Parts: sequence; structure tokens; C-alpha cells
Amino acid sequence: MAAVVVVGVGALVATAAPASAHASFVAASPSPGHGLPQAPGAVGLRFSEPLNLGLSRIEVIDGDGTDVGIGATTGVEGDPAAMRRKLDLLRPGQYRVRWVSVSTVDGHSLRGSYAFGIGTGATDEEHVEADPVASEGWLGLVGRWVALVGLALWVGVVGLSSVARRGGLGAARLTRLGRLAPGLALAGTAVSVLSLALVTTGSPGGVGHVLSGGESGQLRALAGAMALAGFLIPPRLREVHAPLVALAIVAEAASGHAAGSPAPGIATVSFALHLGAVGVWVFAILAAVLAPSARVLLRAVWPHAVGAAVAVALTGALNAALELTGPGDLVSTGYGRTVLAKVGLIIAMAALGLAHQLRHRRESAPERALRRPLRLELGAAGLALAAATALVGFPNPPREAEAAAVAAGTDPVLADLASHDALSMAEASGPFVVGITVLPPRPGPVELRVQIVGLEAGESVVDAAVQLSRRASAGGSATVALRPCGAGCFRGRSRVDEAGAWSFAFSASSTRGPIEARVVAPLPSPDGRAQLGEAIATLGRLRSLAMGEELRAAPGEPATVAAYRFSAPDAFDIRVRDRHQLVIDDRSYERAAPGKPWETSPWPGVPFRWPGGYYRTVWDDRAAVRVLGTEEMDGTRATVITFVRPDLPAWFRLWVGEDGLVRREEMRAEGHFMSRTYGEFNTSPMLAPPGDP
Repeated sequence: MAAVVVVGVGALVATAAPASAHASFVAASPSPGHGLPQAPGAVGLRFSEPLNLGLSRIEVIDGDGTDVGIGATTGVEGDPAAMRRKLDLLRPGQYRVRWVSVSTVDGHSLRGSYAFGIGTGATDEEHVEADPVASEGWLGLVGRWVALVGLALWVGVVGLSSVARRGGLGAARLTRLGRLAPGLALAGTAVSVLSLALVTTGSPGGVGHVLSGGESGQLRALAGAMALAGFLIPPRLREVHAPLVALAIVAEAASGHAAGSPAPGIATVSFALHLGAVGVWVFAILAAVLAPSARVLLRAVWPHAVGAAVAVALTGALNAALELTGPGDLVSTGYGRTVLAKVGLIIAMAALGLAHQLRHRRESAPERALRRPLRLELGAAGLALAAATALVGFPNPPREAEAAAVAAGTDPVLADLASHDALSMAEASGPFVVGITVLPPRPGPVELRVQIVGLEAGESVVDAAVQLSRRASAGGSATVALRPCGAGCFRGRSRVDEAGAWSFAFSASSTRGPIEARVVAPLPSPDGRAQLGEAIATLGRLRSLAMGEELRAAPGEPATVAAYRFSAPDAFDIRVRDRHQLVIDDRSYERAAPGKPWETSPWPGVPFRWPGGYYRTVWDDRAAVRVLGTEEMDGTRATVITFVRPDLPAWFRLWVGEDGLVRREEMRAEGHFMSRTYGEFNTSPMLAPPGDP
């Protein structure tokens, strides 16, 4: 019960200010709050540190609370800090992504959630839980505290047993303490590991993933193994216990924040010395409380306690310098406030130590007067260790700053296209989508970028090349070997000699067979932003619209055929086979088949709106908007526009008539090969709730 109380105080101190740990969650696809025209093939998340994939996971929850993800959460080839989960062909609506991440560097866990929409907008609320309780769980915090108490006590027993014996502490009591200390370290480590498994996976079976998932888990296993050996070896063999406890505290220090410090070696040594000095100080206090004569024992241990207190102050200052970006962090972050609380408790320990030191020098002072400040000092030590436990529970400011810098980075292939003159198109190759980008899209020297979407974790791609050739030309072609630039990313340089229609044929070999894709585009390719903007504005003035959709998970597979109707300002319906869904504002009406009763439920997320802002939302964050030419479409001349949404990623092609209305749309994304036709502009029947005239 005492452990729960002191750890609770430490956790409350830690959560008195926000942990500001959002930076550890670097990026997501789909992005938080974004509306998409169709469900992506997967949800991908990236963090600032490598992930323990045995404990990290992604859930995608629909409006009914059902997880609609497919299979298990997997890693991303070439990016140990990322994870992804495949999705099925989802219906329109708002979906919530819930995730748990566990770092292999320091074992720290985060959890959070955000929303995205399909065929609608989504709330931009993003939630990250980074406080110690969310990270470790109450059981884990208690376990961490018990482990720290055990390690500190173990250091003191090994270092000060002979001094304490000269001060009058009995051999039997020292033996019990020598057995208890490594036992507490072992039990606390076991409980904290079990708690992390339960918090992240909900099952004790996750213990193996905790211990094997990276350096942090392996170091915690080493600390536990040293504690087990110390518990089994007789306490009198101090020459054996000394290296065991030294290795245990170094492993404990290296398994936490020290691993992510700007100087991990220095931080590990400093953290270990800090914990060792705390152990000597705490043991000196405890020995004085337990000894028959506190006065006699204090005289024996006083020089050692003073030296330990000085070491605690010096190493604590060094730790703060390594763990904080500046003095402002002490008041602006939860980590910094917890450091201040710990400093205050250590100052209280020092003041109480000075008080009983002054009292024990007066021979007339009774034993009871000596023991009262000793017990208070021991309580302050327990709270200081609780504050140290809370510090373990969330990222420190330098890690947050580093994560923010990572978040500001860009994808090497797609994310920076918005600021470049580029053409980007994609085609399917079996289960893959191959995006081919040309910069700049005109004759002369060009850079070729290729992004392969759909690769599985561990899947390799070799012999990547692009063959350039000009159509309707007797000239030859050139083959450009591409070099890897990340997960599924390849780059190369070439030259386009003259204007005309050019073919770019990509080829490579993968674990699942050859990958081949070809796109054809005119060079130069005119900028299409004005035409796309006009099309969006024209669609935004419609009163009604009908749309047909064919959606395939892969080329050649059976299509899911859907019929949509939209009515301004807030209604749409969708028919897929016999199922019919009607959405008006914030209400959804569904029936399984004609003649079946309608079921009414709230429309999840923000109320539905059409056409105001709808098309700007679904074609938002676009890049590389280019005109490919004109084609006949439904008896009218249509301009063909291509662009990419790097955040998904998804490639689009639109056929825009002379009246500014979109006649056809194609999208290529992982697991989503979509074709849409548009018609009945302002002539489609207006929508009303079921039963209304």
C-alpha cells in the first residue's frame, strides 16, 4: 500500500503539466482530420524512434466501434520507426485510428488516436497519451518504484555493510536486508515488464516481446538476471554482489532515457552513479532507523552519507543538463516539473539530514528526537524515488525536440512535389502501385523518381530501371538504372532530347516477382492548377449529381460497383448490391435490402456537406497538377488532368469537360483501383429522409 501511495504522488506530480509528447508521433497516412475520396489501402504511422513491433499496434475503428483493419500491424521495410495496417474497402464515414507505440530505444510507450473521413470531412482532434500512467500503467509504476528501491538498497548493503556493522546494526538484520534488496529489484522488474505487456497487448504473453524487442528490453532482462543471481547468492559474499549490482544499475540506467541522450555513454554512467549514490544515502538513513542506537550509527555512516549526497547533487545536475533543452523546460514541461519536485525532495532530505546530525551531536538529545527526522528523511527518499519513477514514464524534452525535427522532414519521393515543377503518374503492377515522377516535366535534363507502394515488410526490390522512349519516333530509347533512396523509393537522372509524347517504362525484380509499369505523358506537360481549380469551383455550384463507381482491390479482381447520388446542401446516398444507405446532415439511414426496415443512427464525425468544400477536401494536398491533353468524353471535349496526393499516397486522373464539369475520375492507390463516372448534373432527384414525400 505504501508503494502505491508514493508512486501515486510521483505520478500526480508528473501529470501536473502536459507532457507535450505529441512530437514523438511524427506523421500519419491518412493525416489527422483529412477527408479522402476513398479508403486508403492501409494506415501508416511514423514515430521518432524505432518501434518494438511485438508491442506496437494500430486499430481502425468505424462508427459501430468495430476494428476494420485487416491482419496484424506490420513494419515498413527500410523504416524501423514506422508501422502500418492494411484496410478493407471501407464505406463512407468517419473512422478513428487508435495506436500504441513502444520504443526499442528506451522501452517508452505512447498511445493516441485521431480521425479521418472517407467521402466526408473529419474532426481534427488528435489525442496522445504520454503521461506515466498511460505509458507504464499503475502496476508498472509500482513495479518500477520497487525495482529502484531494491537496486538502491542493494548498492547500500554492498557498500556500507561493514560500516553499518561497526555502528551497531546486527549481522542478522544486514543479512535480511542483503537478501531483500535484490529480491525487490527482481520482483519490481518482473512486475513492470508484466505491466508493460498488459498495457500494450492486453495479455501476459507480451512479456517475451518486452524482453526481446530491442535494446531496452534486453537491458531490463539483464538487470533482472543480475537481481535473480543476487537473490540466490548469500549476502555475505559481497565481492560477488558488487559486480552484480554494478551491472544491474548500469543496465537499468542504459534501458531508459540515457539511451536517447545526446551523449548516451556519459548519460548512462551519470545515471548509474546517481542511483548508486542515492542507494548509499538511503541505506545510511535506513540503517540509522533500524540500529539499536541511531546516534552511534550516524557517527559511523555520516561521512559516507555526506559524500553520497554531494554525488547525488553533482550527477543530478549533469543528468538535468543532458535531459533538458534549457531552463525553461523546468516549468513548461511535465518532465521538467517532475525534476523540480525531485530536487525539492532531495533538498528536504539534505535539510532533515542536517537536522538529525546537529541533534545527535548533543549527547542529551533522546533517541526519539533523532529517529523522527530520520523517518521523515526516509519518507522523502521514497518520494524522490517515486519522482524518478515518474520521469521514466514519459519522453524528455530533447527527445521531443528531436521528434519535432523529424516531423518537419519530407518524403524523399512525393512530399516535396508541391514546391517543384513535376509530373507524377501511377499504374498498377500486380499488387503494387508504381508512381513515376519526372522533374521537371519538359525536355532537357530530368530527374526520375519512382515510388513502389504495397511492399511488405522485409520485401526487397532489385535491378530497378526506367526505359525512356519517344512515341511515334524512329529514334532509340535510353535505359536509366535507378538507385535506392528509401523504402520502395528509387531515383535516377537522364535527358529528354525533344518535345513530344514520351513513354516511361519501369521494371524491377521483387521477392514476389517482376514489377513492371508504364506511363505515357507529353513533355512539356502544361501546368493544370488553373483547370483543376475551375473544375472544383464548377462542381461546388451544383445542386445535384449522380456518380457510378467501380472499385477493385487489385487489377483483374471483381469490382465492387456502387451508385451514388448527391444533393445540396447536405445529402448523399449509396447503393451497393441490395444495401442502401442515405445520409442527410448528421443522420444516417440504412437498410439491408429493398423492403427491409430502415435503421437510423447518427452520422459519425462532422455533419455531411455537399458540394461546399467537398471536392476541395477530397482532392486536397495535391501536387504535380499537369495537363496530359484532350479526349472525347460523352460527346464533349475533355481536358485530362493528372495529380498526386502525397499524403495517401494516391494518384488521380480527371476528365474535365468544356463546361468545367468532371466526367470521369481514376484513382490509383494501394489496394484501391477506382474508376468513377459523373452525370445527371443538376437533374438527379433531390434526396429526402425515408418516408418523406
